[in-house]
Amino acid sequence: MEWVQLIGRNLMNIMFGLWNVGVTAGLILGAMLVLRPLLLKILTAQQRAWLGMLGWYGTGLVSMFQLLGRVHLLPVTFRDLITPRTGTISYDIPAYLPVRYQGTGEYAVALPGGKAVWVEFSDGVVIALGLLWIGVALALYLWQKRRTDRLKALGRQGQLLADDDPLLFRSLSRRPEDKPVGVRLCRGLPTSFVYQDGEKINGKKHNMIYLQAELSPQRRVLVLRHEWNHIRLHHGWMKCWASAMMVLWWWNPILWAAYYFFCRDLELACDEKTLDDMTGPEERKQYAQTLVELAAGKILWDVPLAFGECDAIPRVKAAVAWHKPEKWVKNGKWCAFVLLFLFFVGGPEYMPYLPQELVQYWQQEAVDVEVPDSWTPAERWMSVDQNGFVTLLAKDTQGIWHEQMYVYRTRDRGFHGSDSWYTLSEPPDLTGFQQGLW
Repeated sequence: MEWVQLIGRNLMNIMFGLWNVGVTAGLILGAMLVLRPLLLKILTAQQRAWLGMLGWYGTGLVSMFQLLGRVHLLPVTFRDLITPRTGTISYDIPAYLPVRYQGTGEYAVALPGGKAVWVEFSDGVVIALGLLWIGVALALYLWQKRRTDRLKALGRQGQLLADDDPLLFRSLSRRPEDKPVGVRLCRGLPTSFVYQDGEKINGKKHNMIYLQAELSPQRRVLVLRHEWNHIRLHHGWMKCWASAMMVLWWWNPILWAAYYFFCRDLELACDEKTLDDMTGPEERKQYAQTLVELAAGKILWDVPLAFGECDAIPRVKAAVAWHKPEKWVKNGKWCAFVLLFLFFVGGPEYMPYLPQELVQYWQQEAVDVEVPDSWTPAERWMSVDQNGFVTLLAKDTQGIWHEQMYVYRTRDRGFHGSDSWYTLSEPPDLTGFQQGLW
């Protein structure tokens, strides 16, 4: 049964690692929500969407998060501020929950400031939380899939427009590298929407746009341009990934708020691109009117990118106020984006422990420190660091200082010391040392 227990422990460690990732995603995206009033002024909607992907993609793909951690160009980054210690899935993934679960016992829950809170965990509680997490995530996934399948089925009943249809030539500015796109005119849709790689037509995958048949010819052109720009900007894949991460980390309320504003930024970015492609103010006025008329007033909370999704008011205001930015404004926004990008990437070095954690382990283990018979300690000092190293200092009755090193190993939850004490030639710097811990 030992191998069963070992597999169970490993699965629990993976689960704790994923929960740590969910907490990190919430902190990153939460910081962007706090900064949102500033971001609205200094970044474009598309830049805000790209920045948001640092939270959605970066934490969902551990390898990418690890890679971005090496881009540490600023003196201080956001990940430096929120990382109390790092986990074992990847050495620069912040670890707030236990780094290594080894059965029932007390574990240090780390807060972003570095404070340790000791919490009792047991196998029963961890398993129950894991089953609850998986159960709710599965239910949300099935709910989204059902809604998506019903919407797709409704869209596929529509009339497929021929490639040479005049509507497509008026609306789509295709490039040779673009994937094939299909357009269906559908009746009874709640709103027009787009799916990237939505259907296979004649054995080839097509990006699909499902257009409300009830729209006037003029409105069809405007909506079709909007949905086409979603495809060109790859918003479908961005929203799909963010939706999956929200389902996986459903227990983090920050992600629900972040997802709402992320979807709004995708729509605003697409509006900006569509307005930029238009020729005159009259056409832009008609586009704003179309937003008002077709606004659904709600978010779909699943994969499709819909024209009428999200709040109409900010989109209409942005459309009315839109004007082609000056070159220096564009350059300034790109500079701001680069600085913010660098602030949110770049992580700390390997730090698997909290100092308070190591002191607690030291006291629990009651490490027997052997002192040579040749001298007697008059003062005892100890310092710990986040790499697991423990430094002992002793001042003997003659005023001479001695040093010994220990290291904590998670595998056997034990301290391993050097073979002997080292005599120092001069008094050490006691900054960071505590007296009387050994």
